[in-house]
Parts: sequence; C-alpha cells; structure tokens
Amino acid sequence: MAAAAMNFLAHCLIAAQSQPPDPAAIPDLIAGGLLGDLVKGAIPSDWPPSLQAGLRLHRRIDAFSNATPGIRASCRRFPAELRRLAPVFVDIIADHCLAADWPARHDEPLDAFSARCRAAVEPHAHRLNPSARRLLDGLLEEDLLAAYRAYPIMERGLLSITRRLGQEQLNEALLSFVATALPDLQADFDGYFPSLLAQGREWTAGNVAGDAARP
Repeated sequence: MAAAAMNFLAHCLIAAQSQPPDPAAIPDLIAGGLLGDLVKGAIPSDWPPSLQAGLRLHRRIDAFSNATPGIRASCRRFPAELRRLAPVFVDIIADHCLAADWPARHDEPLDAFSARCRAAVEPHAHRLNPSARRLLDGLLEEDLLAAYRAYPIMERGLLSITRRLGQEQLNEALLSFVATALPDLQADFDGYFPSLLAQGREWTAGNVAGDAARP
C-alpha cells in the first residue's frame, strides 16, 4: 500500500460540514483536511488563506480529539502491548467506522464525496515536498477515502503501521483484538464524532475570514 490513511475521511467530512462565513472556502478546507497529516511544521504563509485555514482546522481537530473522552476510552480498550500505538490505530478504525456507516452521516454518496475531495486537493498537490506528494498520490490512486469501508482495507492500514514501525510482532494480537472489539469501537465513534463535527463548525465560524477563499 502506497499510503496509510489515518482519519483523512473524518477530517474531510468535518471540513465539508463546517460553517465558514464564505462557503466558497469549503473546498480548500477539505484540501487542508487531506493535507494536514502531510504538512509538518509551520504552515506556509504564501499558500491561499483558505488552504491555510484548512490546515489549521485539521490541527485544531487533532488537538481537540486528543482530549475527547470517547477517543481516550477507545484507546484504553486496547491491550497493554498495543496501547502505545492505540491513538494511530483508533484513527484508522474511525475512518472505517465512518465509511462503513456513511449513509447515516452524509447525504452525498461516499464515492461522490471522495471524488469531490480529490477535486479539492489536486490543485494543491504541487505544493507538497516529494515524499508527501508520493503519499498523497498513493492515497488518491487507491481511493482510500472510500476504500476504507471494506474491513480488509482497514486491516491493511493497521498492518501498514506496524510494518512501518518495525512492530510486526504485534500483528496477531492487533487483528484479533480489532475483530472482537470493533462493535465497541464503533459505539465509541458514534458517541464522539458529533462533538468533532460541532468543534469544526464552531472553529470555522470564528476563525475563517469571509474572504478566505480569495487568493
């Protein structure tokens, strides 16, 4: 797999359902949702203001989610040997939970939403460094935003993390735990995701300028 999706789909939906003063900013907010895990350090000041806002929204949601009781509860469900990596695993599982139950979350079909996210981010792909660009290209080529509705694709994403970190001895315990605990992890997600959507709406209403979509 060329790229491991974290909770890219969740970030994109949070951006899509945000309420900026200028709705024309939403495509760049969605792009920021996709690029947030690929852009490290300071946000480039010469990027379009609405794209900068999308990256800041992504980081705000990450910070907010770190303190969300439901996400912490999901992490505590993992056995001791997996708990150090639990936040990353929970991100991946969250995108599976969202994609698998998509019609309950959004009126737009998942494949159409994924295509809209691709259209939002592709004009900005050239802004990434080569390593980040390869990750984005892999994500888009495999359509991982939509593909994560399939349980085997979610499993593949989990195993990509242990492989990348040289922790493949955890694979058997990880897959066994997720197979058993997924209903509880889904219930956790159903509980905490509305608060992330609300945080996205609150943040964009107060932090995205009315002219953010303009160059």
